[in-house]
Amino acid sequence: MGLREQNARRTRSTIAEVALVLFEERGYEATTMEQIAGAADVGTSTLYRYFPTKDSLLLEHPVLDVRPIADLLAGRPVDEPVDVALGQALAAHLAALDAGIEKIARIRLQIDRNPAVRARTWDVWGRQRTLLEQVLADRLDTAPEALETQVVAHIIQMIIQMAMDQTRAVISPESPVVYAERVVDLLSSGAVPLPRMPAKPPGRDWTMVRRAARDGESNV
Repeated sequence: MGLREQNARRTRSTIAEVALVLFEERGYEATTMEQIAGAADVGTSTLYRYFPTKDSLLLEHPVLDVRPIADLLAGRPVDEPVDVALGQALAAHLAALDAGIEKIARIRLQIDRNPAVRARTWDVWGRQRTLLEQVLADRLDTAPEALETQVVAHIIQMIIQMAMDQTRAVISPESPVVYAERVVDLLSSGAVPLPRMPAKPPGRDWTMVRRAARDGESNV
């Protein structure tokens, strides 16, 4: 890493940490970008170059800047079984997040307190899931929009979300990696009851039913 990149990373980290402290002291809504720039001793244009929006100071905090699960999965050996590759990628992703778990807990608290920022997390998760579906499709020899691909991608994200929710624990939060291992073990054991869907009535055109539900019609 060159000197310029090191300085850029240092500046980015300083800005993000100063912003987090100000959010905690003054509140997210009451803190302006100008105040953050002043406290971080950088120009406003510099602040916007690193963080173009105020919510990006939380959602793109450097402590969250770990390799996405999709990249980690793509980097696994091509001949590795899919379940093993998924487990290794998931463990590596959560271990990287675990290194900054205390600061992540502070960030999550700010996100939880601000509905607008919390809503933006869905955009972030959606983009990450799309990337994961593309990598999974290659591994599973399916299409990204295939049901199998989407189910696996959603399960992986669910495990990550549950593991990171441990940062909210008041007493002895569990390591995300350890917690994820317990979740996977439980899912693998078959002890988790899955919904048993009712049988389809004979002769019912379920394509029309779904279309009517989507279009808000009632005369199916």
